Amino acid sequence: MSELTAKALSDSRSFENAILERDMRMKKAGWIVAALAGLLLVCALAALILLLPLKTTTVELYTLDRQTGRIERVTTVGEDKLDTSEVLNLSQTASYVKRREGYNYFALQQDYRETQMFNSDEVNKEYLDWFNSPDAPDAVFQQAAYVVTVEVLSNVPSEGTGSSMVEMLRIKRTIRKVKDNTETYDYWTVRMTYRYFPQKKMTASEREVNPFGFIVTSYQRFKEKSDE
Repeated sequence: MSELTAKALSDSRSFENAILERDMRMKKAGWIVAALAGLLLVCALAALILLLPLKTTTVELYTLDRQTGRIERVTTVGEDKLDTSEVLNLSQTASYVKRREGYNYFALQQDYRETQMFNSDEVNKEYLDWFNSPDAPDAVFQQAAYVVTVEVLSNVPSEGTGSSMVEMLRIKRTIRKVKDNTETYDYWTVRMTYRYFPQKKMTASEREVNPFGFIVTSYQRFKEKSDE
């Protein structure tokens, strides 16, 4: 074999080796790119899975009272920012208003006594003055001639000043004439402020009625002009 032929064969092999090496490098680079793309895809899927619980559909349950038209959202304590203190406030204010605004001659003495356990000195003076006036409930409802039941239609808290809290309630009174069972209705708005004073000195029987020292510091009631 001539020297020229040998050189040509050597150059040919070198060229083939260069092509093979280039192909190997390209394949290797392709696998690296594919691996990186796969890793990115896995990371993206993992992030999507982690975010899925954050995107939820909130379903709220409401009830409708067909007689009064009152719509209420059904809640449980601890859900939707409704904590135990809010539940306690709603319960205490509603109970106080029902006791104070309702009327049953045969339970009047107990309601009269228990209402005063929740009154501040100023509110209690106004309460006693009311019972000593011509507008006293037993005078208006002619002792046992009528029975008044109270339904709280709305109970909305708002920010107060100092340690007192504010509550706005809308109530419906059903006034039933005992003699013939006929009923009339009226509607009132009540604005009250209150606070808790657990250190207040009370007897054991008073503490059973008002265990948390719920004290009403102001009370205003406004009759609505038109009945619904």
